[in-house]
Amino acid sequence: MLNIRFTLLGNDKFYQLGLRLLVEDYLNGLNASRRGYSADLQELEPIEIIFRTLEEGCGCARCYQSPYQTPRHRQMTVLILNDREAHYAHKHPALFCINRRDDDAVIRSKLQLALERFCQQPWVALHASGIWKCRQCRIAALSHCEKKVLRLMSTGMSACTIAGMLHRSQKTISAHKRSAMRKLNVNKSTELNKMLLNQLGLG
Repeated sequence: MLNIRFTLLGNDKFYQLGLRLLVEDYLNGLNASRRGYSADLQELEPIEIIFRTLEEGCGCARCYQSPYQTPRHRQMTVLILNDREAHYAHKHPALFCINRRDDDAVIRSKLQLALERFCQQPWVALHASGIWKCRQCRIAALSHCEKKVLRLMSTGMSACTIAGMLHRSQKTISAHKRSAMRKLNVNKSTELNKMLLNQLGLG
């Protein structure tokens, strides 16, 4: 019997219940059948399939602590996306994704394909799962200088004022800001300002 477990992360309990029943049935069928890739799966055991949404409270693959103590390279992350988030699947085709609108047959097909790809290239899947980072991990990736600049910006200071206070050029301060925005996955200054107003947590 294949040692495959799964974890559901998200706030939609109704959807999770349906998904749990579907995945349990799928894994039971996988164990009952003799598919060609089962031998490959056995070599990778134990495997944990983590279904997660993009909700901040769910964290991300980088900070996830498995309740089964499954090693990181044995964790297969599957993102649950809604229509507004579907661009993640197009932007990062290596990610394993399902859509809330997917019916049972589509989810089963995507799971089968994901497991086959996970067997063939588990390290590629591991890298892909780390593409999306939660806010906590994005903040943790900021350098000390970037955090300092953002903290000062959150008080309403301009780049020119911050440059004078830190004895740095305005160009350097702007570079720190751009680097921080890239790490935080923010494209516009207005988005960054909104994050700062919502207490980014740079302490």
